[in-house]
Formats: sequence, C-alpha cells, structure tokens
Amino acid sequence: MRNSTFKITIAVLSVILLSSGPIFAWGQSHPRAMAMGGAYTALGTGLEATAYNPANLGLSNNRSFSLDIVGVGLSLKNNSFSLADYNTYNGQFLDNGDKKAILDKIPNEGLQLDFITEANVLSFSVNRVAMSFRTLGASKLSLDKDPFELFLYGNAVKSEVDLSETEGEAYGIGDAALSYGHPLKKWDGGELAVGATAHFFYGAAYQKIINAEGGVNTTDDGFTGDGTMTIRQCIGGQGYGMDIGMAMIFENSWVFSASYQNLYSKINWNGQPEETVFTFEFTEPINFDNIADDDSDSLVESSDTTYDTEAFSTTVSPVLKLGLSRAYNKLTWAIDWEQGVRSSASQSVNPRISAGLEYKPVGFLPLRLGSSFGGDRGTILATGFGIYMGPYQIDFAIANNGSFNPGATKGIDFGFAMGLRF
Repeated sequence: MRNSTFKITIAVLSVILLSSGPIFAWGQSHPRAMAMGGAYTALGTGLEATAYNPANLGLSNNRSFSLDIVGVGLSLKNNSFSLADYNTYNGQFLDNGDKKAILDKIPNEGLQLDFITEANVLSFSVNRVAMSFRTLGASKLSLDKDPFELFLYGNAVKSEVDLSETEGEAYGIGDAALSYGHPLKKWDGGELAVGATAHFFYGAAYQKIINAEGGVNTTDDGFTGDGTMTIRQCIGGQGYGMDIGMAMIFENSWVFSASYQNLYSKINWNGQPEETVFTFEFTEPINFDNIADDDSDSLVESSDTTYDTEAFSTTVSPVLKLGLSRAYNKLTWAIDWEQGVRSSASQSVNPRISAGLEYKPVGFLPLRLGSSFGGDRGTILATGFGIYMGPYQIDFAIANNGSFNPGATKGIDFGFAMGLRF
C-alpha cells in the first residue's frame, strides 16, 4: 500500500503542479521597471533595452555603459484569496454563509497559484550594443473547485473529484540575448532609431500533460476511483528568437517607443524526450477499516510506464508593446500598452495598460510608483526606490497583485538589482 500510495501521490501532485500554461515574460529582475508598474518600453535604455525595446539603444539618451552585477525578481500570487480573506477566516468557525463566501471567491476555472522567478548576472551594454544573460523559472498550481467544495461541505454535497479536464505545461529557460540599436534620422528637436535583439534560448527542463482522465468518488462505503495521466518531459533543449523595435524622441523631451517581441521564436527539445503514463485504480472502496487491514496493499493497483519519444519544439507568443514617456527636471512619467498578437496559454489578446512615475526629491534617492491592469495578470500596484552613489546603483521594488488596495492583495512581487550606470 505504501509504494502504491506514493506513486499515486506523485502522479496527482504532478497534475496539480503542471495544470497550467507556460509563462514567458522578461522583466522581473529589473526593479525600476517593476516599481513603475511595467511601464518601461520607452524608458528601458542600456542593458534594460534587451527586455523592452532594442531600438532605445540607438537614441541619444541611451547610456554609454551599464552593468548589472546581479538582478533578481520573483512573483507569487493567486487568483482567489486576498490577505484580508486570510485574516477574516483563519482560525474561525465557518458557518454555511462563510463556506459559500469562500467557495464563491474561487473562479469557475479553479484556484491558481503562480510563481515566477527571474535572475540576470553580469549583463552589460556598451554604447549601442547590449548583452544580457537571464534565467526564468515558472510554475502554476491549478486546483479545481471540486476538492474545496468536498472539503467545506462533505461528500453529501460533493461526491466526485474529476481530473479529466486537466492540461498543463511547465519549464525552465535560460536566455543569452544580443541587442543593437541604430539611429536612422535626426531633425530639429527629434530623432528616430530602430533596433533588434537576437536570443539564444537554453531549455533546462520541460513537462507537459498530454492526457489526464478519471478521478475519485466518495460513496457510503468509502473512496473509489481510477485514473490515467500521460506526461511528456524533456531535460535539455535549445532554440532562437528575435525581437524588433523602433523608438523616437520628439519635441526634445518626449519619447515614443514600440517593440514587437517574439517576432520569431522556437525551442527544440531534444535532450532525452520521453513520455510517462501513470495509472491507478481502487480495487474496492477504501475506508478506515480496510486501510487498517494487513492486506491493504491490494486496495490500489498502480503502474507507470516510461518510453522514449521523438524530439519536439515549442514557441513563444508574440507581443506588441507601445510606450510613451517624458522626463522633467525631477519627474519622469511613462505609460505602456501591451497587446498579445494571438491568444495562448501564456498570453492574452486583451490589452494591458501600465503607468508609472519616478520622482527625485534628491538626486541619489529616486522614488517610484506604478500600476497596471488588464490582460490576464490582473491589477498591480507597485512602488520602489533606488540608492544612487555616483555610477553605483541599488534598486528595490515591491508590488501587490489583484487590487489597488494593499490589504486586498492576492500576491506579491519583489525585485532587487545592483550595478553600474554611466
């Protein structure tokens, strides 16, 4: 029984942890951008241009040299419960009204927990050229409403937990990106530049649920159920991608910037690709009495079979970004419009709007505030600051997810970076 239970647990956890679409969005390791709500397409100069718009490297306001010694960022959020909900219900006796309120907070697609982490090390730019080295790890935890309804009301109300509609992907990726911006034209009070970024992707790991069927039922006699799940997996791959952009300065201080990210992208997964099929079946209803029986090993039959498959490839959804910014003596503001070109598990075609402010009461202490909403990432309110000691800079950012009210946040983002700017 112990070995069978372990295999079933691993299979179910794999379904839960992978029941999501992939995430592929650079920028978590740039805290200035995070603190301004992601409104950074027109502001990302130097090495930051590789993540936002390579054309910015060709403008006259571009930095002559920049270096990130280290930059890290993470995001943890859910789509259902806020900090206020936790404080309200934690440790309390739940009546039927409370149970209904909790269940109503979970969308029809279920509870989702998202975790993203990004890091870049020794990325740099020199004049119109930038080179960045980044890694991205992402996962989603997606739980159907069925287990919560069963937990809150018991099997008299919810007697079946179904796994049949489960789908998902997860992966880890490294990116070495080379960007170049080229000035095209200058005129009185303005200039125009174009640019491109070439990406070399290294695929560390990939998993996808190909098929999941079955579930667990509760009856008067105990738990019954069966299921099958097929997972495709691969350790190792490589690929290429390309971004393009244009940027312009007009009226001396206005900046308009547009980028088309993932114009081309493809990752070939060829490092020992394989598929594993997990199956389980309860041979008779499971209850307390037969679990305690010495022959409990016969209650569950399970198997797993792994076989080699052919190499396969994945792509990244294209995204169009438009940005506008203006800098004054101590104040800089920016707005962004982000539009997915086609709908996918990792990108919505619904537009996302971001806005941010940076104010420098004194030169060494920039203060930032930003927000964004729309798309498939919900509402974000962000803030942060920097400590600038000559060319040496340290930046921090923090953001809440799901509401403009920090008390109603459904998640948190954090970013930190230190480096040199000239």
